[in-house]
Formats: sequence, C-alpha cells, structure tokens
Amino acid sequence: MFSQVIGPFDIVRHAPRIGLLFAACIALSACGQSQNWSRQPAFITIGGTVSGLQSTGLVLENNGIDPLTVAQNGAFTFSLSIANGQAYAVTIATQPSGQTCTVTNGSGSATTNVTSVAVTCTTQPTIGGTVTGLSGTVVLQDNGTDTLTLSSNGPFTFPTALTSGAQYTVTVATFPTTQICSITNAAGTATANVTNVAVSCTGFQLRPLPAIYGTGKAVNYSPYRAGGPNAGEMPSSADVLQDLGLLQSAGFDLIRLFGADAVAQEILSLANQNYPSLKFQVGIYLEGAPSSCADNVNQTQIATAIQFANTDPNVVAVSVGNETSFAGNLPASCLLQYVKEVRSQVAQPITADDDYTFYAGLSASGERPDLVLPWLDFVSMHTYPFTDTGAWDWQQTAVAAGPARAAAMMNAALADAQADYALVANYSYTTTTGQVTTIGASLPITIGETGWKAVPTNTAQAIEAVSNPAIANPVNEKWYYDLMASWRGTGAPLNVFWFEAFDEHWKGTDDGWGLWDASRTARYALCGTPAGPACNATDLYAGAGYYH
Repeated sequence: MFSQVIGPFDIVRHAPRIGLLFAACIALSACGQSQNWSRQPAFITIGGTVSGLQSTGLVLENNGIDPLTVAQNGAFTFSLSIANGQAYAVTIATQPSGQTCTVTNGSGSATTNVTSVAVTCTTQPTIGGTVTGLSGTVVLQDNGTDTLTLSSNGPFTFPTALTSGAQYTVTVATFPTTQICSITNAAGTATANVTNVAVSCTGFQLRPLPAIYGTGKAVNYSPYRAGGPNAGEMPSSADVLQDLGLLQSAGFDLIRLFGADAVAQEILSLANQNYPSLKFQVGIYLEGAPSSCADNVNQTQIATAIQFANTDPNVVAVSVGNETSFAGNLPASCLLQYVKEVRSQVAQPITADDDYTFYAGLSASGERPDLVLPWLDFVSMHTYPFTDTGAWDWQQTAVAAGPARAAAMMNAALADAQADYALVANYSYTTTTGQVTTIGASLPITIGETGWKAVPTNTAQAIEAVSNPAIANPVNEKWYYDLMASWRGTGAPLNVFWFEAFDEHWKGTDDGWGLWDASRTARYALCGTPAGPACNATDLYAGAGYYH
C-alpha cells in the first residue's frame, strides 16, 4: 500500500492514522465498500423555531418519539438525529396550557440538517364570568354547544376553550324554575380569557302595561296584498306607507304585528320616520318544535323581535307566538322556554297570544297555560263568536225574523265573547311564589283578536251561507265592532285588538275580515271616522243580516 518502507520511528509517528484506518475498515463491511464518497453527513438533525409561546407544557415529537419540552420561543433541535434520507414528521405531543400550537414545514425527507420546522402558538382563551342572585339551577351555553350547569353564585368558566379571535355568545339554555336570568357582556371576540360575562337572576316582577293599552285604539295589521308570506311577498314601502296613513286617519294608534321579520322591520322603520305616534305590539311567529325546543325559524324570530324591542322606541310590548298551543303544534314547555328567553332580554311587557280555550284550560290539544302564566305580564286572548257558532245560539229563531232577530243575534255574539272572557278571567293558577290566584285577579287581559266577517268567503259554514241579506255583512261587522268597543273597561278587557285592518286574498276562505277591503276602500264599520263612509243617520244598523 505504501510507496516507501516505514521504519520504527515512522510506525510510531503514523500509528494514530493507521489505527483510525484500521478502525474504519472494521466498522465497514469491507474496506473500500460503502464509503461516503459524496461527503454528505451520515446523520441529520431536525429542528426549527417556536413562536407565540406564552405558557408551559409544550412537548414536541419527531416520528412519534424523541419528546422535546420547549419552554420558550426561539430555535429548537431534537436530541436524536436521523439517518441521511430518512423521513421526519414533527408533531405536537402536548399542547401548552391555555394555548394551541400548530406545525408547518413539519415533515419531509432529510438530506441536510433541517431548521425550517415552524411551530406557531396562539392563545386559547376561556369564557367565563360571574353569576349573582341565583336560587336553583341554571344551564348556560356558549355558542349553543358548550354547556355549563350552575347551582351556586360566584365565578364560572366554560369547560371548552376557544381559539384566539373566535366569537363567543353566552345564552341561557335552561332557566331556574322560579327565576329569570339575564346576561350582560354576553357576546364578543375572544383574544384573551373572558371573565366579564355577568349572569343576573331574579324572581318574576310584573311589568305594567303602558297607558296606551287603556286609552288607545287597537288593531291587527298585516300588509300583504298578493301572495302573502308563503309566497315570499315583500310589500312595497309605498303600500306600507298608505296603510299606516289609513290606520292613523281612522284613529288607530296601537298596532299588533304577527311576526318579527323583514316585513315587520319595514313597517317599524317607516312608522318611525312618518307616523311616530303609532305604537306596536311586536309578535313572534313560532312554528312547531321538537321536545328539545330547538328550532332555527323560532330562534331567528326571537332574536329579531328582541332586536326590535331593544332598538325601536315605539315597540311597547312583545307577544311570543300566535295560537301555538291552540293549534297543538308547540308544547307549553317550549313556549315557556321562549317566553323566558325573550323576557330575560327585553324590558317591555310580555304576553303570548292564544285562543281563549288555551287560557281557560280547555284547549283540544290538552295544553294548559299553567307553566306560562307565571311569566306573563298580561294575557292576550282570542275569541271569535262568528266562527264558534257551536257555542251559542246564532240563529235566534225564538225572535221574529227581521231587525229584532239581527239585534238578538248580535247581542248573543257579545254575550258569547263575554262568556269566553269570564272563563279566562276565572282560571286559577299558581304563581312563582306559590300563591294560588286567578288570571283576572293577577293579570290584565286584552282581546288580542276578534272580528266579524264583512263578506262571506267560506259558504261551507252555515253562518256564511245565509244571503239576502248575508250575516257576513259590513253592517253586522259595524254592529259587532261597536259592541266590542263599548264593552272594554272596568271588569272587562283592557283593550280589544280588531281582526283585522285589511282584507288579504291570499288567506282564501279566511279572508273578508278587514275594516278595509283589499283595494283599501273603507267599510261601513269605519263610518263616522275621517277614514270611513257616512253613517246611516236614521238607523245605524239598517241592512244587518240574520238567520232566515
């Protein structure tokens, strides 16, 4: 191997090198084979940089092994090297407390030392606050999923942390049995731990109705002139303005709306700008819901009505639902949850419009009002003698045919409405404080809907089949309207919301109740007002229909 003879001195001088060569030959399978002639490193280190770390507990791994605890931002390198060309995969073995870290450039095949793995950590804020006044158990939710049950006052924190910059919304999923809990600082963007959500729980406190409920002239109003809400109709601003002008000209100043949607928003906005003296009882349309009470349509309606109540000074009351229990499509337990939800977020008096049979405990669905009554500020009951002809003698055949029979029929209709009212007023229930009382002794009562058809639209009903003269007649409508207006007061409904302002052809056989027809021509019921025709001076109710 050598070109010269090595002497003893040379052997000593070259011994280290010879030993190294000998050791290298032993390490290889054979000298001259598998040498790293390309000068590439035999082993590769894996590392990178950590940024954003603000906590402790971050542990990284490469290829599922070699755990590395990182305590600060900056460069890191795993302690174990890997063979040249071997794959690497850097992962988070343990997240730091209160943070979430992610890895980029974390995998590949290494032929040189890797320094490009990037571990970025972001804060993982928690959502919490304080509960005060709680007596019982309240269930809170964050973003509709993270649930927390509380039975005592003091600080709370939801179990699930969020990613930095995420939105949060805290709501009450289940209220205490005898309390309402309202939330302030309920929503926002979390970039750090949130601790200022305030949940305040109180018992029921009756909210008095505004004075207009005792002095105002009330009506149900819906602006549809074509296909109606089922066809997605959006009435024009000009049409709504015309309607509001007609209502005000007839003296109506308290208007009930049926739903909380874009149509209602347009009505409220135009009224504020052009007829600011008009006051509104906003309604919430509720469809049927499962036993969990979770329903997107209902929640959207509720959220919109809450927005109206909190931003529009002319919203003086809120009605949760319309004949939901009478229709049998919504359990009273869900209605209670919705009533509490609305009540906890608005300052106005709350009711739930429904047929008198519900509030009298006689609903065919079997639903009773006992759950809901302790949380209402007033009862808004519906009564329709015109359609409930099985409950009273509308034919009055004991009276001679003619005007006298017409008078007997109309007075009997009033008596039927009064009987419905008495059933509701005398209904007993237990308050949140355990007191047994009646609706009439504890709550104001309004007639939320009543009316008389001015034209027959469903002649399959015997009362509408009568003709020449018809009982569904503008004069009979006027007669019943006057009777109801004169009835309200002491020991009677605080107010009567007439059904309805304008005819709506999209309702088919349930059309024809309007004080104005679809063309906005005032009917005889409005005679004597600036909006209506002249009244018959000799006989106010001449031409009224009766059974014959």
